[in-house]
Amino acid sequence: MMKDNNLVRHLDACETMGNATAICSDKTGTLTMNRMSVVQAYIGDTHYQQIPSPDDLVPKVLDLIVNGISINSAYTSKILPPEKVGSLPRQVGNKTECALLGFVSDLKQDYHAVRSEVPEEKLYKVYTFNSVRKSMSTVIAKPGGGYRMYSKGASEIILRKCNRILDKNGEAMPFKNKDRDEMVRTIIEPMACEGLRTLCIAYRDFSDGEPPWDNESEILTELTCIAVVGIEDPVRPEVPDAIAKCKRAGITVRMVTGDNINTARAIATKCGIVTPGDDSLCLEGKEFNRLIRNEKGEVEQEKLDEIWPKLRVLARSSPTDKHTLVKGIIDSTVGDQRQVVAVTGDGTNDGPALKKADVGFAMVSSSA
Repeated sequence: MMKDNNLVRHLDACETMGNATAICSDKTGTLTMNRMSVVQAYIGDTHYQQIPSPDDLVPKVLDLIVNGISINSAYTSKILPPEKVGSLPRQVGNKTECALLGFVSDLKQDYHAVRSEVPEEKLYKVYTFNSVRKSMSTVIAKPGGGYRMYSKGASEIILRKCNRILDKNGEAMPFKNKDRDEMVRTIIEPMACEGLRTLCIAYRDFSDGEPPWDNESEILTELTCIAVVGIEDPVRPEVPDAIAKCKRAGITVRMVTGDNINTARAIATKCGIVTPGDDSLCLEGKEFNRLIRNEKGEVEQEKLDEIWPKLRVLARSSPTDKHTLVKGIIDSTVGDQRQVVAVTGDGTNDGPALKKADVGFAMVSSSA
């Protein structure tokens, strides 16, 4: 097992795995390759089905994209040269941020130059990403006074905080609820249905005084949308066959992810977890909690038992949602025998579910 890079902490886990009836799997880096790249973009009223040429963008918009990505990403995320001729550049750090940095390079721009001009110690304030916020924002001081904040995150979440959007000339235009709904319907949902993760890049300028930085609900609003990008993370070639083998062995595979419902469903279909026309359930975390909790917010096993047998995809979920699902399946009395649940994951957010499972598989080369 060690030769196959399998580190077994408890030997009886091997026997337990042989009796598994359910697998709850993370998506990124487990079912997919965790080799991300931007393949589509919506910038200045135009939906680019491939990476645009820098000549297609006005200088103001190009600069905002480059700065918004280069500054508002962890400086530990970077693209390194390939280790050998013919290989792909190496992605170090957060793979989503590496995809965005690769997008900057595809636009023939240099993120290193931006970071040299704005080193990490010059960052005024950073609102780091977490599973609740689902966004990251970085504030810098402007040379002439005031501040600029760059934000990025799940497109539908960031767009709800935008009241303006840049047009093709780089001018900020009003962005109303009906405009957002139209963008979701015509741009974001089609991207997601192709299995792409969509991220929105935005900014906000503060010109007068010292804003109330601790009041996030006030700070992270009135944003101006710069661009929406579609990020591809290909399914691992071996995954569809592996899931088909699990199905033949009577093992149900469920995917639990933070991605939106359309992206998650598309990836699950490519993997073979969901088959078009079947009666399986695909839910977002918010709806999942609404269905399984009582008016006091407590999980009711009876309600959970009505959901989990048909549930195949849990999207926009938190680590707590994944733990709740795993615990609910284990504690369920539906069926003649107790379910034996395995959990696979590769990020720190999978920790609670991995610990609760009958057997947990922690993957290396991770998103952690």
